[in-house]
Amino acid sequence: MTFTYTVTAADWGAIAPELVLASMALLIMLVDLLLPHAEPHSKESGPANFVVLPLLSVLGVLGALVATLVLFVVGNGAQAFNHMIGSDQGSLYGYLIILVASGLGLLLSPAYLKRLNLVHQGEYYALFLLATVGMLIMAAATSFLTVFLGLEMLSLALYILCGFAARRKTSQEAGMKYFLLSSFASAFLLYGIALTYGATGNTSFTGIATFLIHSFPAFVPPNFVYHAPTMLLIAMGLLAVGFSFKISAIPFQAWTPDVYEGAPAPVTAFMSVGTKAAALIAFARVFDVAFITVMRDWQPIIWAIAILTIVGGNVLALAQANTKRLLAYSSIAHAGYLLIGVVVGGIYGLSAILFYLLCYSFMNLGAFGVVSMLERADNTGSTVQDLRGLWYRQPVLAGFLAFFLFALAGFPPMSGFAGKYAIFYAALLGGHPELLIIGVVASVLGMYYYLRIIATMFMEQQAAPSGSVAPVVPAPAVAVVAGKSNTARAVTGGVSSGRAATAVAVKPTARVGSDVVRSSQATEAIAPTDAGHDLNWMSWLSIGLAALGTLAMGTILPFWLVNVAQQAAQMMLK
Repeated sequence: MTFTYTVTAADWGAIAPELVLASMALLIMLVDLLLPHAEPHSKESGPANFVVLPLLSVLGVLGALVATLVLFVVGNGAQAFNHMIGSDQGSLYGYLIILVASGLGLLLSPAYLKRLNLVHQGEYYALFLLATVGMLIMAAATSFLTVFLGLEMLSLALYILCGFAARRKTSQEAGMKYFLLSSFASAFLLYGIALTYGATGNTSFTGIATFLIHSFPAFVPPNFVYHAPTMLLIAMGLLAVGFSFKISAIPFQAWTPDVYEGAPAPVTAFMSVGTKAAALIAFARVFDVAFITVMRDWQPIIWAIAILTIVGGNVLALAQANTKRLLAYSSIAHAGYLLIGVVVGGIYGLSAILFYLLCYSFMNLGAFGVVSMLERADNTGSTVQDLRGLWYRQPVLAGFLAFFLFALAGFPPMSGFAGKYAIFYAALLGGHPELLIIGVVASVLGMYYYLRIIATMFMEQQAAPSGSVAPVVPAPAVAVVAGKSNTARAVTGGVSSGRAATAVAVKPTARVGSDVVRSSQATEAIAPTDAGHDLNWMSWLSIGLAALGTLAMGTILPFWLVNVAQQAAQMMLK
């Protein structure tokens, strides 16, 4: 048996967004070599990299976005590379979601990296773009081979990005946990792919669906229910475990709060949307397209996981005192809402997933964007105690965070309401009113923890966050010069966007004999560092765009984008 396949120009055109991003990632690494370094003979990037490299990265995302829109207009929707990857409207809709998440995440990064003094810029932005490429491949995959290729590509990049703040133990822990647990999940997925191939002799979704249709007996007795072969049942179970891990569905969510809390905030913002979008679109393609014939076998399992995820995510979020962990459990709950679309399937289910993901991308990126501006170098600044009275210290940030939390809670006229309406309406049309009722009740329950954060910011007063006292450092390392914060080597835990002075505890040492006596009573107030302040305009731009998208997705755009999502779902089912 021989196999010959020739790659055509149409194949390359179908993956134009991925090619643009991959090319820009290579260009960024070259530019990083050419830009001046911080010092002669230094391997660390210089100050120019904090501006040039992120702008190049955003330019690459904009180029990929333009390529996606061109494919929307002139593309034929045909599968490319021998039915390995699709360019249908479902894939392109997924591209829009992931590129929005990537662009907003990139804009949040420069000020954050400079505030933490993470100077290795080239690696960060190249990995960011390569993770985006992996997500695009996974969202457009029409074969299990490209699903696994995209999954590994995005995972390898995110392993490093989660642990990028190498001097912070929580970041190292996040990278290690994500690496270990994600490896187990990838193994489950790979074994499921192998068993699926063994049971059907195909790896393409179309080939698997065709095989299962032809496997039905020509004549069956009345009330006879056809079940999948045992090997395929095991395969579907393994695949469900692998995909559930990637979307943070319960009971496979244990890694999510720890990784979201420890990873750099812009990375958390990006992966909370991008990874979820890529995995859920692939999840829907596998079960609602390839395995649609044997829906009776897998639907009860996904139904149970959806309910557990909705209820468990909202209940566990009630006890969280850290905003990043709270948003992590909120993300788990939203994954449960999205699983309703997988259970429903068909045009209504798939279109609701696509539209909900686009709504979710703006409001979740915005919430994490505000957290990234509040987060300090030691990973503090985002607890409920830190947010107390934020309205009186930084009213703009408090207003934006409240806006995004209202959206996540599902209040109209923001995108959260439109997305939940679409997914719950799909549940009703799909014959699952029980999922509609559970989803609505859980959403009402979820309003409590969002409103609690808002009440803490607006209705409680505190002069300064409780965590504003930075970790103790040796006295010689702190030079306090009044009015000269640009030249002083100051240690601060304050928010970079603020101007208020930060209190830092300094423990001077006095040597008595051979012992060192430390005094904990001496404190000095130092001026805040300006690290990252000149780059905050990018963070504000990201938050502003997220707010604009959140509002537009709940008011104007649904009248158009819902129809586009239904057309995309119809093409995915062909």
